[in-house]
Amino acid sequence: MIRTLVSHDEILASRAGLRERGLDFTSPEQLKLWRWLYRLRFRAAMPLPDVAKSWDVASAVEIVENAVADRSLPVLDMGCYNSEILYALHALGRRSLCGCDLDPRCRWMPYWHRIRYVWSDLTATPFPDAEFAAVTCLSVIEHGVPLEPLVSEVRRLLRPGGVFVYTTDYDATGEPHHIDASFRRFGQPWTIFTPEQLSALNDRFLRAGFSLLGPTDVNWSHTERPVAWSGERYTFILVALRAP
Repeated sequence: MIRTLVSHDEILASRAGLRERGLDFTSPEQLKLWRWLYRLRFRAAMPLPDVAKSWDVASAVEIVENAVADRSLPVLDMGCYNSEILYALHALGRRSLCGCDLDPRCRWMPYWHRIRYVWSDLTATPFPDAEFAAVTCLSVIEHGVPLEPLVSEVRRLLRPGGVFVYTTDYDATGEPHHIDASFRRFGQPWTIFTPEQLSALNDRFLRAGFSLLGPTDVNWSHTERPVAWSGERYTFILVALRAP
C-alpha cells in the first residue's frame, strides 16, 4: 500500500474524522493532567501534536485497526516523542503499546503509566526479536535515520506477517528544494524524498522479504504540495508493508 497526500482538504477531513471518533489530541485542553506533569518535570510546555500530520495519524490508525484486529497484540511507534498515534491507539483500548525515540523526554509523554516509552536509537532498540504485531514510524525517517539499519531493525522486531507503516516528507512534482547540508531539525539533517529515493527505500524492504500491504492501493503522484515547513513546500507519503 502506497498512498500520497494530495490536498489540504485531506488533512482537514482526517482531523475531522479523528475528532468525531474522540481521537483528536491537538487541543490544549486534551491530556491536561499529562501536560501539567510534563511542565512540572521540565519547566516547559509539552508540545501539541502537529495538525499537519492529521492524515498520517488517521491513515496509520486505520491500517493498524484493520491489520491487527486483536487489541491485545503489541504495537510499537518509532519516533514516539509527541506522537499522536500512541494516544489514539490507547484511546481505542489498546494496552500493549510501546514507543521509542532519541529524545529522552519521550519517557514523559502521556499515558506513561500504561505505554512503555524507551529512550533509544530507532535502529538499535532494546526490544526482543519478533515482539510486535505492528510498527509505525510517522514523519521520522526524513530526519537522518540510517535506512539500511532501520530495515534490519524493523525486520527483527516484527512478528511473521506483522505490519510496518511509515510516512515521510515527499515531493514528486520535480520542483527543486534547497536544503542546506548543514541544516538541522531535532539535531538531524532533513530530506524530502523524491520518487526515486522512496522507491530505493522500498526496494530495501522488498529485498528483506517484505511485501506491500494491499498492493492494489498504490499512489505515487500528486500535483498540490499541501505541507509547508521551514520554507519548503511538499507533501506526505504513506507506505504499509507486511513482514515475511
